[in-house]
Amino acid sequence: MALKKLTKENIGELAGKQICLFEKSVSYLGELCERYPVLDKVSFVVDTNGRNIGRFVFQHKSLEVFDLQYLQQVDVRQTVIVITSDYYREAYEKIKTVLAERAEDADIYYFANRETEYEEVYRAYYEDYSLQNMIVFRSGPHASSYVKGMDFADNARALYEYALRIGLNRRYELVWLVKNPAEFAQYKEIENVSFLSYDWSVSEKKAERDVYYRALCLAKYLFFTDAYGFARNCRKDQTRVQLWHGCGFKTRVNFVRCEERYEYTTVISDLYADIHADIYGLRRNQVLVTGYAKEDWLFHPEKADMRKLRIPKAKQYLFWLPTFRSTERKLAQLNEYELASETGLPIVNTREKMKRLNEILREKDMILLVKLHPFQNRETVHCEDCSHIILLENEDLFQYDIPINRLLGWADALISDYSSAAVDYMLLDRPIAFMLEDVEEYEQSRGFVFDNIRDWLPGREIFTFEDVCAFVEETANHYDATAEKRQRLTGRMHNYHDDQSCRRILEALGICPADKI
Repeated sequence: MALKKLTKENIGELAGKQICLFEKSVSYLGELCERYPVLDKVSFVVDTNGRNIGRFVFQHKSLEVFDLQYLQQVDVRQTVIVITSDYYREAYEKIKTVLAERAEDADIYYFANRETEYEEVYRAYYEDYSLQNMIVFRSGPHASSYVKGMDFADNARALYEYALRIGLNRRYELVWLVKNPAEFAQYKEIENVSFLSYDWSVSEKKAERDVYYRALCLAKYLFFTDAYGFARNCRKDQTRVQLWHGCGFKTRVNFVRCEERYEYTTVISDLYADIHADIYGLRRNQVLVTGYAKEDWLFHPEKADMRKLRIPKAKQYLFWLPTFRSTERKLAQLNEYELASETGLPIVNTREKMKRLNEILREKDMILLVKLHPFQNRETVHCEDCSHIILLENEDLFQYDIPINRLLGWADALISDYSSAAVDYMLLDRPIAFMLEDVEEYEQSRGFVFDNIRDWLPGREIFTFEDVCAFVEETANHYDATAEKRQRLTGRMHNYHDDQSCRRILEALGICPADKI
C-alpha cells in the first residue's frame, strides 16, 4: 500500500467503489467536489476529532462522521479512502495502524487543495536552497476564524517587539504573516521588517505567492500562537515554535499529538511543562521553560493607553476578564454552552445587580473594566447607564494598538474565572477573584488541567453577587484576603517573576546568546 495523490490522471481508479473521506473538512470537501464530480460516491467520513462525530449536511447530502476505529469494519476492497486533511502524511500513518494487516489491500489517496498544491511546487523549488537569516511571526487562530487584531497580538507580538528593541532586525529579516498588510504601514520604514498576507498562500497573483512562499520555505525560525497548520510541511532544518496563548486552568478541547507539528513550545514553569507535554502530545525536551513573552508587558504599563481608551480617572481600577462561553457567531468548536443571563455576564446576571454594583463602585471611586473575549462583542453584554462599568472589546484594543497584558498592568485587582490571564497576572502579586458559579458545569463541558481545581485558583472564590460586592469592598480597603495562597501558588506555577521572558526565549533557541543581548 502506498499513499497516492489524487489527480485527474488517476481519478478513474475510484470508479466502482465507495469513497471514505478521512477528516471532516467542509472547505476541503468543497474544493474536492469543485474539481472532481465525486460527491455521489462519498459514503461516510472518518475523523479523529470527537467533536466532529455525528451527521452533517453538505450540498443537500447527509454524511455520517465516524471515529477512527470504524475503519476496522470497512471493506477496503470496495472502499477508497481519500484523505482531506492538511496533515495527510500523519493521517496516512494513522490509517495504516488501524487497518493493520488489511492495509496492503487498501487504496489510499490524499486530495491536495489549492494551498497544498502551491506549497508542494514551492517546496520542491526551494529544496536545495540554504535557509536565510529570516524569522516568520504569526498570531491568532486559523484564517477561517479571523478576528481583527488577533493576527498581530499575543506572545508573538511581544517577542517581535523585543526583537526590534534589541536590534535583532539588523541580523535577521523579520516577517509577519497577517490578514491585511496595509494595516501595518507604521512598520514600513523599519529595516528588514515586512508584513505579508497569509491569504497570499492561494493568491492568483504569482508575485504575491512568490514572496509568501519564499518566507515560508526559507525562514530559519517560525514563531506562532495557536494556528500552526501553515507550517505543516517545513523542512527538518527549520525550527517551529508554538508560543501559545497561556498556561491556564482549562484543558485542551481535542487531543492531537503535536510532537511532529512543531519543534518547541514555551511555558512558564516546570509544572506547566509536564502538563503541556501531556495535553499536546510532546516530548518533554520540546517544552522550553522560559516564561511567556507577553508577560513582560505586565511590568511596563503605559499611561497613554488609559487616555486613549478614555478611561475616567479613579482611585482604583478593577479588571474583569470573563472566560469565553458562547457567541452569536456560533463557532461550534469553541462554544461551551449557553450562558443564561439578563446582562450577558455570570453572577452579575440581572440589570438590577448591575446597577447595584455600579453604585458601590461610584461610592468607592473605582472603575470596573470588563474586557470581553475576542470572539464576543459589546452587543452581548448589557450595562447601559452604568457610569463606573466600562466595556472593552477586541476592536477597542485594536483601534488604539493596546495589548491586553500591557493594559492589565494598570489593574489594582482582577476578576477572572478560568482564564490564563489570571495566571499571568499572578506575577504582579495583586488581588484576584474567581467567578465559580458554574465550576461543576464547566468541568463537565470542558474540563481542567488540575484535579480539585479550587485548590489551584490563586484568589478569592466568588459564587454569589454578595461575594462580588465583598471583593470590591476588600479591594477598596486594600485588604488582600488570599495573598498567602496566591504567593504560594505563584511559586509553583511560575519559575520566573520578572520581565525577561523574551530574552530567555531567544537565548534558549540560540538566536541571541546571552552575551549578545
